[in-house]
Amino acid sequence: MCARHKKLHPLGERCPLCPASGQRRYPSKNTRAAGRYDYQWVKARAEAIRLQPRCSFCSSSDLTGDHIQSLAEGGMNSLEKIRVLCRSCNTRRENTRRKGRHC
Repeated sequence: MCARHKKLHPLGERCPLCPASGQRRYPSKNTRAAGRYDYQWVKARAEAIRLQPRCSFCSSSDLTGDHIQSLAEGGMNSLEKIRVLCRSCNTRRENTRRKGRHC
């Protein structure tokens, strides 16, 4: 019996209404799932944080890497194209970008 659909099906078979095992019901919209953030990004971000251990805007220490120009707009994963921001500054920057203002 399928717990989600409350339907009986033969023993050992999966419910035909449920997605295949390993598949998400709703695919992730995360860019990592799309394959944009690869090993090159992880290495470049770690190097940028090592070189600059403080946020570029507020000098906080809860750091993330941020593309100066987003990948969707043609940005790259090189060290020169990454700046170090804290989580709150990175979120604030993303919200202003979505409203049409660029930082």
